[in-house]
Amino acid sequence: MIQMLNPKTRTFEIKERYSTHSSPAARNPVEYQTENGFAIIRLGDVDKSVSTVGTRHYFIVRDPFGYELDITVEISNDPVAEVMWRCRGRITLESSFWITCAESHLATYLWENEDYPPEAKLTVDQLTIDDLDLARRWNCDEEKD
Repeated sequence: MIQMLNPKTRTFEIKERYSTHSSPAARNPVEYQTENGFAIIRLGDVDKSVSTVGTRHYFIVRDPFGYELDITVEISNDPVAEVMWRCRGRITLESSFWITCAESHLATYLWENEDYPPEAKLTVDQLTIDDLDLARRWNCDEEKD
């Protein structure tokens, strides 16, 4: 069952979660806007208990009419293996590359289909040329910390 959420309720929840922070940036998560009016927020930016590493990522998506839906994007094993092989292990499963890739594929889906993915799930089975170029140029200093 897919549940549509009231955007006013979600906004209230976001404000409540961040009401103790002093930074305006911490209170307002970054929204990725598509050209056709969808807004994407990484769920991990709103709920710190949600992981932003690995190959399964969670997003809040608001359509142009204000309805919100939680969407799961999973990157399958073949694209993961291809990136790890091409980058010689430089990009690990802990890299922020994967959430960026998932977010990009979700945005493309929303742009091309002007609707949410079926069952609120999207699987990335194949990488684009842009994904491979991004992987090639990805700064992996974050994994060395």
